[in-house]
Amino acid sequence: MDEDVEQFKTITGVAADHVAHGYLEISGGDPMQAIQLFFENPELQASFNAPAASTSASSRQPATTPSQRLTGREDASGVIHIDSDDDDDVRMTDQGFGADDEEDEIAAAVRNAQEEEDAAMARRLQEEIYSENNASGDGVRAPIAQTTETLAAPDMSWGLDDDREAAVMEQLRRRRRAQGGASTNPFNQSSVEWFDVDDGTGPRNPPVPSSDSTTRRLRDLFAPPTSLITRLPLDAARDVGKEEKKWILVNLQKLDDFRCQVLNRDHWKNEDIASLIREHFVFLQYTLDDPLAQSYTTFYFANQAHEDENNYPHVSIIDPRTGEQVKVWSGDGFPSPAEFHHDLVEFLDRYSLAANSKNPVVKSKPKTRPKDIGRMTEEEMLEMALQNSLNEDGGTSEPTVHDPDALTKSNPDIGKGKGKAVEEPIDLTGGSSQTPQETAGSAFSQISSTNPHVEPENNPATTTRIQFRHAGGRIIRRFTITDSVRRIYEWLKAEPLEGKEGVQFELKAMPAGRDLITELDKTIEEAGLKQGTVMIEFIEDP
Repeated sequence: MDEDVEQFKTITGVAADHVAHGYLEISGGDPMQAIQLFFENPELQASFNAPAASTSASSRQPATTPSQRLTGREDASGVIHIDSDDDDDVRMTDQGFGADDEEDEIAAAVRNAQEEEDAAMARRLQEEIYSENNASGDGVRAPIAQTTETLAAPDMSWGLDDDREAAVMEQLRRRRRAQGGASTNPFNQSSVEWFDVDDGTGPRNPPVPSSDSTTRRLRDLFAPPTSLITRLPLDAARDVGKEEKKWILVNLQKLDDFRCQVLNRDHWKNEDIASLIREHFVFLQYTLDDPLAQSYTTFYFANQAHEDENNYPHVSIIDPRTGEQVKVWSGDGFPSPAEFHHDLVEFLDRYSLAANSKNPVVKSKPKTRPKDIGRMTEEEMLEMALQNSLNEDGGTSEPTVHDPDALTKSNPDIGKGKGKAVEEPIDLTGGSSQTPQETAGSAFSQISSTNPHVEPENNPATTTRIQFRHAGGRIIRRFTITDSVRRIYEWLKAEPLEGKEGVQFELKAMPAGRDLITELDKTIEEAGLKQGTVMIEFIEDP
């Protein structure tokens, strides 16, 4: 036991024997476990001090009291000195046995005190952990309380009932200000920085740090046209366009492309262009870091084409009624301010949002037959290899987004008929001189209007569902894939929409806007309408 005490004191650095005895008693005499217990719970040594001090005093009290009656005496080191050989020797021997008994009683008292202290601590911890269940008494832990937290709360005054979009936008502004790049670079003016979204439209002037006059002039020169921009998401802008009979003009900005900055400086500050935009367009300008731009890039850029720098500068016009992209300017060939103004005037002359107007029809591109490499000459193979090498090395700078309006200009007669009338050529061979509109009208009039449609039973192998969208909503019908396109026309003529009885209509395959009147004899599968979307456009007389 003494060796264990010395080992405990050597390793732990404890000088008091009673502390070592106390830890060894708790550990069942195992010195290693006692040492580990000391380092894990050093506060237990305080519990050994009080009992040890009290018991030491009590143990010495009987030692000094008998010494006054016995002939022997005990010095400070505990050595007993006997003065004479009398009967008191027996008393001294009895006193030694009594001291051993007292030591055992002290050790037992220490153990009991430690056990009581440990039990009291365990009860206290248990009461703290299960205090909520004391009333029930069933011993089951209470369920975890429901908590609600706010992911984006830039200000302590923001609550859960405030505008979430405004909170996110404010968080973006703070991050951009923390980065420091947006406020010092005059060409890095994000649409997130320039607008408050509390009311959706209010422009604001972001705080500009102290800089030289040149930086301030450049920032003002290339600032976005806040007086023209309508700060709305694309869907909300379409609603405004339908109410006010205005087209949606969208400018997507890439901040690190200087050509996009030129539009802010030259085009949008041109008074002629600005007056046209105010009168006929709902103007949206988004930067790529703007959350409002995500819906636009998702709908109108395929295969992440918005990340291609060859597609910038990018401006497009969207039909607010259908969401169709009807005009696009994209890439290096972006027109000058004068040319852009001319293009806008020409577009407004050829297109209209009036209910009785007939806009130009997009024609599909002629399909190019793939070249047979086996029949190519050596020069043709070399030219194709050079072209493929340029494409792989990024040598070409052609945009991947094309103008759908360019496909309508192959027929110069398409339009609303403004301007001077063009004399129709006379066919001396006796052929028909009908225009494409007249040909389509005659084909539409020959379609039966007494053949209603009965939906077939659902069979994924032989049937398909087609979604028909119109100004009043949408309809979904099931057809067999072998039905002809004419069958769709017959159904709509036999079962017209409410309020559209006898009104001529056109069917456009989306998203290309292909007129299906020229494909009446094709099957639904051949026309590519399986699980497709068809737009219904009614042609009403003024």
